[in-house]
Amino acid sequence: MKEKKIENIFVISMVTVFMGQVYFSPFSQWFRFSLAVVVLTLLFIYYKEIPILTVSSFIAVLMFLFRGFVDFIAYHQMTLIETLLQYLPVAIFYLMFGLFFQIFNIRRKLEKPMAFILFLWISDSLGNLSEAFIRSFWMDIQFKKATLAIIAVGFIRSLITFFIYKTILYYKNTYEREQKENKFRELLLFHARLKTELFFLRKSMVDIEDMMEKSYQLYKRLKDPISKNQALYISRNIHEIKKDYLRVVVGMEETLSEETKSMVMGIDEIFKIIKENTQKLIYKNGKNIVLTFIIKDHFYTNDFYPLISILNNLITNAIDAIGEVGKIVIEVEKEEEYCTFKVTDDGIGIEEEDIDLIFEPGFTTKIDNLTGRMSTGIGLSHVKYIVESHYEGEVFLQHVKDENTTFKIKIPALKIEKRK
Repeated sequence: MKEKKIENIFVISMVTVFMGQVYFSPFSQWFRFSLAVVVLTLLFIYYKEIPILTVSSFIAVLMFLFRGFVDFIAYHQMTLIETLLQYLPVAIFYLMFGLFFQIFNIRRKLEKPMAFILFLWISDSLGNLSEAFIRSFWMDIQFKKATLAIIAVGFIRSLITFFIYKTILYYKNTYEREQKENKFRELLLFHARLKTELFFLRKSMVDIEDMMEKSYQLYKRLKDPISKNQALYISRNIHEIKKDYLRVVVGMEETLSEETKSMVMGIDEIFKIIKENTQKLIYKNGKNIVLTFIIKDHFYTNDFYPLISILNNLITNAIDAIGEVGKIVIEVEKEEEYCTFKVTDDGIGIEEEDIDLIFEPGFTTKIDNLTGRMSTGIGLSHVKYIVESHYEGEVFLQHVKDENTTFKIKIPALKIEKRK
């Protein structure tokens, strides 16, 4: 920790010294107004654990040595000692600036803009006035004129410092907010996929229950002791599998339902999340597809995970159906007591003989060109199952060969809509 602090002090000092070379001189060559003070103030604010007086003292020594040596090497107009003494007042400025920065506790005035600017202005001006006063002993300085310029430039430099600080803070907060929103969207999409799988786990539990019942009935009908014991063994094991499924499903559903209870999302927010996720997928596939989301009627829902999963599946299928260039339109509106969603694409369409099979589990026409593997064929069966079993709705295919393909979903408003 101590080594890190020393490293930070060294970095702050080096940056400040080099930024001191960015300057202008309103009073010939004897006096400089540089960006070093702006940079030093921002570094003092950022590195809150760094002792101000220690850093300002270190910078004071480095600054006058650096400027003195640079001047001596560049011009050779005086001896090294005389050149160094000429720049000694620079050290006075940084010592005084650090002292007043500490006394006024400027770090704690960031939430009070007027106080921050005022006390930074005073610290800047008093430091420069101290430097000018020391120089006046051996240089002819118009002190009144210099004082007015020092105060004016100190005020401008304080305003610039505050503006830069607020700008950095704004972009930092914007970046952090975007990162949090990205993580939230990723988590939301993950939960949507997870909840979709839970629906099928529930369906599997029903199938397991049915198999357990059939195996037990078989056990009662069999006469052969060996076969009878095998049937009972199978029935017991199926029962254990069912209990394991139940523990997993109940635990996951409780977690998701607790989170969902406290969250309500508008359809515009849901569309925004889906759009940003879809844009990434389109970019990954190297396609030029225009996404259009149309909200004819707005509503809120707290049952958004299944809806996101449904729309994601339909949009992904639409992307796969489009070649290099195309468009996808996602539309929502209310039709009497239903909330209706439409996903339309201008892709290759669906063969007439496949229309009756597209919602069957395992049916697919998609092949991975790299591996030659067929797709799983469960996307549309997922959609149909969730729409019908969870939302008690309906899903239709509106399709004409060589024209747009539209999947239409009708969900009862009472099943999905919730007032915010």
